[in-house]
Order: sequence, then C-alpha cells, then structure tokens
Amino acid sequence: MRRILFTILAALGINIGAKSQIEKLDSGLKNTLKITADRFENKNHAFLINLAKDNTVIMQVIHGALIEQTATAENSFNYSINLTFDNEMEKLAKFRTLEVVEDFEYYEFDGIPCFVMNLGNDQEKTQKVLLEILNKVYGFENSDIFEFEIYDQGPLRR
Repeated sequence: MRRILFTILAALGINIGAKSQIEKLDSGLKNTLKITADRFENKNHAFLINLAKDNTVIMQVIHGALIEQTATAENSFNYSINLTFDNEMEKLAKFRTLEVVEDFEYYEFDGIPCFVMNLGNDQEKTQKVLLEILNKVYGFENSDIFEFEIYDQGPLRR
C-alpha cells in the first residue's frame, strides 16, 4: 500500500516522464527538491516524488493539489508530504510522538491511517521535516542510499 497515490495516478494514466537518481538521503533530498522546483514551479506542474529504499517506496512528496486535504484555491506550487501507515502501527506510534505531527492533517484512505502536510515552496523546511521523520520514525541515517523518483503529473489550472 506504500504506492497508494502513485498507483491511483498511474491507473488514471497521469504519469508524464520521470527522473530518477540514487544518492545519500540528505544530499539526495536537497537535490531532488531543487530539481522539482526548477522543473515545475514556473509551469505549476503537479508532481510526485517517491523516496525509495531497496525498491520500496517509503514516503512521497507531492504537489498539494493532488490531495483534497492540501489543495488550495490557487493550487500554487508547493511541497506536500503524504504519509501512509498501512499495517505499520509501531511506526505510526513513533510518528505520533514527534512535535511535527501537530502540523499534519489526518485522513483515512480505505481504512489506512494517512497524514499530509503542505509546506508551501519551502525547500529547507520540507527537507528538515522529511529527515526528521525518516530518521526518527523509520530509523534511516542521512548517509543511507535512497532512490529519488520524480514524476511529472502535468500542468494545473490556476
């Protein structure tokens, strides 16, 4: 169920091109967020970023317009973190102990606990929140090697 949003979008045929890179977690996040802004912010294209480790998507960063809870009237470019905890009660419990949990909105998808947060176009804050979650909830180190997949989901209407 890690690919919930990705699977929905792919089923609708909404994937347009992809860029993938393999890097250390901390530098890869920074580079991926910058690449995403460079490619999509001016055109206001929706996007989806998969953060994957050992061929498993751990977490997704998306344009907030792709989820009702983070969509805005303008649908302007933003980084939104989408977390799902399908059969991961221990990780969910760890996540709920973080101070940042208060900034997330809770929703359910087919009974699966999900949390989403819109961080605007703040790359630094997005990276900080992602690293905190990946370190403290999932137990990854900043030096761990991850794959970063960026998908263009097409233009949004303003």
